[in-house]
Order: sequence, then C-alpha cells, then structure tokens
Amino acid sequence: MKKFTFIKKFLVLTMFVGFLGNYANAQFSLSGEVRPRMEYLHGYSTLTDKDSDPAGFASQRTRINFNYSHDRVKMFVSLQDVFLWGAQPQLFSTSNSVSMHQAWGQYYLTPSLSLKLGRQELVYDDERIFGNSNWDQQGRSHDVALLRYNGMLRIDIGAAFNQNEKHLNGAYYNLNNYKMMQFVWLNTDVTDNMNLSLLFLNNGYQYDYVLNEDGHNHQKTKDVYNQTLGGRLLFTPGDFNFHASAYYTMGKDTKDRELSAYYVGLGAEYTLHDVWTYGIGWEHLSGTDQKDMIENPDGYKNKSFNPFYGSSHKFNGFMDYFNTNGNWANSVGLNDIFASIQYSKRNFELNLTGHAFLTAASVIKDGNVNETMEPFLGAEVDLTMSYKLSNTSNVVLGYSQMFGSETLQAIKGGDNAAWNNYAYLMFTFKPVFLK
Repeated sequence: MKKFTFIKKFLVLTMFVGFLGNYANAQFSLSGEVRPRMEYLHGYSTLTDKDSDPAGFASQRTRINFNYSHDRVKMFVSLQDVFLWGAQPQLFSTSNSVSMHQAWGQYYLTPSLSLKLGRQELVYDDERIFGNSNWDQQGRSHDVALLRYNGMLRIDIGAAFNQNEKHLNGAYYNLNNYKMMQFVWLNTDVTDNMNLSLLFLNNGYQYDYVLNEDGHNHQKTKDVYNQTLGGRLLFTPGDFNFHASAYYTMGKDTKDRELSAYYVGLGAEYTLHDVWTYGIGWEHLSGTDQKDMIENPDGYKNKSFNPFYGSSHKFNGFMDYFNTNGNWANSVGLNDIFASIQYSKRNFELNLTGHAFLTAASVIKDGNVNETMEPFLGAEVDLTMSYKLSNTSNVVLGYSQMFGSETLQAIKGGDNAAWNNYAYLMFTFKPVFLK
C-alpha cells in the first residue's frame, strides 16, 4: 500500500487536532520526540577480532504523538520515522521509512472497564516478558484487542491474530512473528508495600515443513503453540526494594520441538538519603545442552527460555550479548549475577553496573560431545551518565566493556582477548506542541 510522506501525515494530524478543538469538552495534546544516538561499536553483541576495525553510526527516531480524550473515548496515534544519518541522498522525492508505531482507540464501558483496540505498546511489570523495547529506535508494539479492568484487582485480557495480506481462503502467514497470541495479566496490591502480578501467555506460530508422501515432497503448514505461566512479587519496605519473578514455558517451539523452559529472577535495592542506590541481583534463564542440539538437531527437547516480547536491552548487560530475542535464542541459557551503584541528584544521574555471566547448560569442547567447557562466559561493566537539560530534553552518555572467556569465544566466535567495548551518546527532545 502506498505510504504518505512524513510531512503529509503530520499535516493531516495537525488539521485533525484543529477540527477536534471545536469540541469544548474534549481534551487533546500534540507532542513530539526527536532522539538521535551516536554509537561506537567494537565487539558489540559478539566478540570482535583483534584486527577488525571499529564501527560507528548515528541513528535517529522521530515521533509525532496525538492524544485525544472525550466522554468515554480515548484515542492515541504515534507516527514514527527511524533512519540512519546519511542513509538517504540529500535530494530525494519520497521516503518509505515512516510507520505507525501506535494507533489505538479505547472505549470505557464503565469507569473501570474498557476495550482498547489497535496497534499499541504492551508494558507489564519490569518489562521482562512484555515491554516496549524503548532502547531500540523502532520500539515494539502489537496489533491487539485488549479488555481492561482497573479496580482493586487489575485485569488485562489481550488477543491478537496476525495476517500479512488479505486471504479469500485459509490463513497463511509468512512473517517471522507470532500468528496469534492471547494473554491474561492480573495485578493487585497485597498490602501497602507489596504488589503481586500473575501472567498467562499463549503463543501460536505457523510452522512450515516438508512431508514426503509416496516418494514426493509436499509443502505443509500447521500451527504450533506454547504457554507461559508465572508472576512477579514486589516488596518495598521503607528504603528497600525486593523483587522476585518466576516463569515456566511449555508446549512447542517455532520448529515444532517439545519446549520446557523456565526463568527465575531475584533482586534487591537500597536507597540512601535519596541520593545513592545500591543493587544486587541474579537471573537464571534455562538452556539446552549443546550435546543434545548436535546429536538430535531436529528432535531435541528445547529447554531454552525465551522472554518473548520483553525489553531485552534492560537486562543482562547493555552490550546485548545475550539477547534471547536475537543472537542468544535457543541457546545454552544464562546465569547473570550483577551488582549496581547509582548516584542521583537534581538533574544528574550516574550508574555503574557489573555483570558476571555463566551458562545454564553445558558447552562442548572442540566438537567433542563427551567433553565440556567451563560455564563462565565473561564479565561486563556498564557505565551510564545522564543529565536533564530541561523539562523536555536530556542527554545520556554510556560506555560498556566486555571481558569474554574462551567459552564465550567457542559459542560466538571472534577473539575473547580482543578489546570488546561499546559507547554511545544520545539526546532526547520531547516537546509538547499543543495541550
């Protein structure tokens, strides 16, 4: 379908805002976001070689957000353009990079019960299973129907069914995404300083395979499903913050293999004088032994946990070595032991976090399935500094260093003795044009 240019969409949206201004009781706002980020990479997400040159680029996210509310109706539209600096010639006629990040309408059946339909972000708890992946310039959103109840017990019931084109027959779906998804999220305040969330998630994927019948190969397709159950407990007595999460996934993976995986996360923070915050934690994502994957590549039992739609960059180090939505999917899992210290005062914030990474399953040595390597993967140090320039803008500077092991090198390649680091500088401008 032909796309409007970004300018056309902005003008249409602005005129729509002006039209809605005729409604005296309506509330609306028009806001924006411009977020350029300059990045230096030398061993980001995977170990580099000693003789490899570093990479560098600048990317930018631009959003125009419209928010409308009147009577029982709410509506939100977010147009987005994500691009690399220099990726387009200075003279160009059209651009197809503009997308619809969010576009949803919400109707309140009662003051506490509503139906929310359309493309929207799904953000729950600490964003481990559902998050908006805000670090990624494109972000994450879902085309979903959401029934929401907001009372002493908060309930969200969501359902999605994806198709990449209109069909007159059947429901074939050939994108690398879930075909259908349903979830139920429950949340309640157990006490004044204790909060409990429970989650049930059902994923449906289309699996394409070849079936040999009578000496002939036939392309076949079927739907496979997996289910995730779990929850999160948050306890905040005084200046302390304790949290624990656990999830279990069962069913079939995207390749129709048996799936049985789990996740456990524990953490604690202590804030001193509203300035210093000290934190410790541990995460365990179950994994699959490499021996099993090699000996039975098509039929092994998948024990690797996948947090599916979470904000992966928030977890397991900012260098994204263990992003289970990408390069660490269906792997040997992960144990992450981490500690952090944060200084925050007025408009300035400084954060230092250290990680020690270990595998959760065995890694074979030199192709010998009867010999395994040490589980230690490496250590990472993340340093970030942020400063609030104004009420609508801020700047963040970050530096990360990975000290990889021979085990990490065996899994990812590259050279663990090389200098593997990553740095970035990011500005965010979020003005409100109309309110």
